[in-house]
This record gives sequence, C-alpha cells and structure tokens, in this order.
Amino acid sequence: MNEAQKNTKKYLIVLILRILESKTDVEHPITQTKIAEDISEIYPCDRKTVGRNIQFLQKLNYPIVKTSKGFYMDNMAFSVSDMQFVESAILASNLKSEEEKAEIIKKLMSLMSHKYKI
Repeated sequence: MNEAQKNTKKYLIVLILRILESKTDVEHPITQTKIAEDISEIYPCDRKTVGRNIQFLQKLNYPIVKTSKGFYMDNMAFSVSDMQFVESAILASNLKSEEEKAEIIKKLMSLMSHKYKI
C-alpha cells in the first residue's frame, strides 16, 4: 500500500467519525449508505467501506451504537436536538449581529467534534 492509499484510508475514517459526531444521537441514527453518500460528495466511498471503518472505530472504543435504523455516537455531550435548540436560540437573539451569531454557532458546532479526537 502506497502513502496516498494510507492517507485516503485515514481521511475516510476521520470523515466517518465527524459525521457520526455531528449528525447522530440516539434519536437520529444514520445508515452506512447515507454516510457513504455524504462522503461521496467529497471523496468516493461505498457502504462496505463505511462499515469496515465503523468496526475499526468500535475496536478503538468509540461509543458507536448499531440499531435497526443505523448507527449513532453514544455519550455525546449534546444531542442533535440540543444543538438545534441552542442554534435556534442564538439566531432568535437580538443581542448580536448576524456575523457574530454565525461565528458563535460555528464555535458551538465544533464542540461536538472535539469530544472524540483520534
């Protein structure tokens, strides 16, 4: 395996992890097919590759749970619903400019991806 192939595999694992962290919780699982579709917008990926990478992440003790509706990241500090609520509250506020609100939301959303770093 050459260096480019190794980097591609690492990149896919990070993309899968970010999707699981930012788009899932117990109420919002995601299928391997949907993850592959999302990643394919950036880099070619298929359902089986997603499955192998999820198994690898589980072996590394990431709290990824499989349900009949797909996968989700367990033990997140905030659920997707929590984040949507906070985002709505920020957007409804008159205390900050639109640019400041956008920056706050960007920072807030990044919190989800900092909990489980490789």
